[in-house]
Amino acid sequence: MAVSGRAVARILGFVATVLTSGSAEVFSKVPLIELQRLSNAMQTTDSSGNITATATFNTHDITLVAKNHENATVTLFLSGELEECVNFTFTYDPNDPTIKPLDNFTLCPHDGGSDGEAPSRNPLPMNLTLEVASRRVGKTVVGLKADPAVVDVTDAYVRVSVIHDPILNVISDVFGWTYSIIWDISFLPQVWLNWNRKSVVGFSLDNVTLNILAYLCYSLFNVAFFAVPYIQNQFHARYPRQVNHVRPNDVFFATYALFIEIVLGIQCLIYYREPGQVVSKTCWVLVAGSLLSIVVACVLAAENIIWWLDVFYLMSYLKLGITPLKYIPQLYVNYRHRSTAGFSMVGLLMDFTGGVLSLAQMFMLSGNNDDWVSVFNNFSKFGLGVITILFDLMFFLQHYYFHLRKPSLLL
Repeated sequence: MAVSGRAVARILGFVATVLTSGSAEVFSKVPLIELQRLSNAMQTTDSSGNITATATFNTHDITLVAKNHENATVTLFLSGELEECVNFTFTYDPNDPTIKPLDNFTLCPHDGGSDGEAPSRNPLPMNLTLEVASRRVGKTVVGLKADPAVVDVTDAYVRVSVIHDPILNVISDVFGWTYSIIWDISFLPQVWLNWNRKSVVGFSLDNVTLNILAYLCYSLFNVAFFAVPYIQNQFHARYPRQVNHVRPNDVFFATYALFIEIVLGIQCLIYYREPGQVVSKTCWVLVAGSLLSIVVACVLAAENIIWWLDVFYLMSYLKLGITPLKYIPQLYVNYRHRSTAGFSMVGLLMDFTGGVLSLAQMFMLSGNNDDWVSVFNNFSKFGLGVITILFDLMFFLQHYYFHLRKPSLLL
């Protein structure tokens, strides 16, 4: 039996989605909005009428403080026409919500016609004010169901976050900016060392090449998650109850790091290199393979086979995969020279401190929302912190324990 190209593409798209989702849980990760649309379509099919009205909330995100027993007011906008009574029921994900349940309600057309005639008046448009009250820390997605399904409720949902304390969010932001600044500064000692010596001997060219690719991917990932509503909406649709961990400091760090790595790359081109100090063929194969995988993912997303969200997740995983590979060549260069000369240990210490603060920010943000699962939905950020710490410890061992310290290299 012949298999069409479209079918093959869909199979590849599904496999890519599984890989970029991190596990086979993709089977159960059907987006909330898509479920709502499917539900509406099924209800409309069973209903005697068609969609005649729409419902939406004035906001999709609310944050409440649990210890203050905070309340918030939201407005439900109803527009269109009702030709029969409609029962509106609020739904909650999870079924045990972190807020007090809202009262369901029914709307009917006003009686205005003669006996046997259809009602002549319509109660819409209508704005209903609802009070959302916190019960405990956590996240709840409030939705709306209409019976019969003559009202489009696709856009009628609110994500409610109930947190322990807003101060913890402030502290996590301080940690975030601190680690971003430290990580950004950590690049400068290497730039200064190369400039001062007018040489890149002892510095791995594979390291800088892979870093340019890694931070290009990481910059695109962070910018998309922080500043592109289309990608943010896809994230919230797939993970409606979980935290988007990308913060302004992540965007700042990634874009700045990309700039500095390009500067280091230019230094590698113009400063003295020892004979045979070139980018390895293995490194070029890794770069080509990574770029090819991104191109394939973009084609699949353009064909609506996978989400664009998955394309940016792929970029973040490439950054995560490249991170240990970029450290290994530098470990080998240190070992081959029996020296860490040419590799800045001051920058390494800053790199280690930034990794610790990066993880601290994630855990503090997750703890404030009682949402530990979300740490692994931004696995690139979590993995980046862990891998950075582990490899920095190896460099510390080379420098301080194995005493691979020499005042200079013979040029």
